[in-house]
Amino acid sequence: MSLILVPVDFSDCAAYVLAEAMRFARAFEARLVVLHASDAPRGLPRTATVRPPDGGAPLPVETLLRADAEARLAPLLAQARAQGVEAEGRVVFGRAHEVIVEAATREGATLIVMGTHGREGLVRAALGSVAEAVMRHAAVPVVTVRMQRRAACVARSCATCDRGRSPVELALCAEDAR
Repeated sequence: MSLILVPVDFSDCAAYVLAEAMRFARAFEARLVVLHASDAPRGLPRTATVRPPDGGAPLPVETLLRADAEARLAPLLAQARAQGVEAEGRVVFGRAHEVIVEAATREGATLIVMGTHGREGLVRAALGSVAEAVMRHAAVPVVTVRMQRRAACVARSCATCDRGRSPVELALCAEDAR
């Protein structure tokens, strides 16, 4: 059975990416590995210990991020399974494009289906493009799903949207800003 790697960033648009990946999985009788590439905010080591937003005992940043991502992957995996698609979740740490390409190789993926924000010009030059870097370095085909700005979007751009960020991620960003 072939495997499709589906990197997700938990933005509101991730549902569109998962729906497209499920369409491919059904067509090719493939299973999905839904992957979240995570990392601590710049300047805050993953080994640093912080208090969770709920006020519990201090934990390493990586432990908080992993538990948060696994909890957020669960409904996506349930959605795929409810539609008859075999799916597993993974959380990896590091630079997104690098760990996505590594995961594709390690998992034996035959296809990567991922979202792209479609940034252009100076914004793309400054922020880079994870999807573009994955396409350049992956040994398997990459299908990109263009994110679409919707009426419900409150941010001026997908690049600045916080809607996909969890309370844990927002708290860690605030911690880093101190």
